[in-house]
Amino acid sequence: MRIGYLILCHAHPAQLGRLCQQLFAENTRLYIHVDANTPTDILTAMQEATPSEACFIKRQACRWGGFSLVSASLALIEAALKDDCDYLILLSAQDYPLKSHQDIVNQLQQHTGFIEFRPQPDPGFDIRYRYQSYHPEWLKGSLAGKLLQKIQRPLNRLGLLQRKLPRAIHTIYSGSQWWCLSSRACQALLQFCAENPGVIQYFRQTLVPDEMFVQTILMHTAIAKELVNDSQHYLEWETGAWSPRTFEISDAARLLACPSLFARKFAADGLLTSQLSTHLNS
Repeated sequence: MRIGYLILCHAHPAQLGRLCQQLFAENTRLYIHVDANTPTDILTAMQEATPSEACFIKRQACRWGGFSLVSASLALIEAALKDDCDYLILLSAQDYPLKSHQDIVNQLQQHTGFIEFRPQPDPGFDIRYRYQSYHPEWLKGSLAGKLLQKIQRPLNRLGLLQRKLPRAIHTIYSGSQWWCLSSRACQALLQFCAENPGVIQYFRQTLVPDEMFVQTILMHTAIAKELVNDSQHYLEWETGAWSPRTFEISDAARLLACPSLFARKFAADGLLTSQLSTHLNS
């Protein structure tokens, strides 16, 4: 099995380097997207910190909550499929494996794909506002964008100005941005995109589409029934937090006992990941 690791990053060259060195093995490929907003000197340091075989794809400017993150992920998928990778795994530079290369291969061989998916509206995580309202990425953070959201919120509550789903999809599915998918699943994803450009246009005006796009499309394809509802990423969320908790040294034993293949997020100092690496490589 040839595994393609797709890595989204924007900072911390040494951290990226440690991740790539741990992932790199026989029949693996590394595909890296560095945010175009990242300074050139940081990009150069990233290239120097990673194995020479790593492929740095064309950079796109990314913004939190925008479709640009989806676009960068799709570009990584296309690059890996061109190299005939059998399984693709989307990671950030703040992720780290919890299992050995062989354990990862053994797990992936048994399934078409691992991805978290929850149909909306979900009583425990209702994100209808993210897709029923208009969220143009180019307005994000601007005064005009803030005014647009203030206008839309009360109208949405009254059932007015709500966007309709494209004809090709009937339900929005949400979940973790990170996944492990076979080449067949990724090909189904790209084929759906090519055949339904209106769906891409719809998601270009949603908020945080990276937590909906892949889930929604795959659940509208023939392989939906083959997917395991598990991202294979272990994360811990604290009440009210906007991002996962950063693991500490004291979490090492618990992480190594976790059944997931990967975890996030880790500090850039490398203290905890070095400890994990020692165990994984022993």
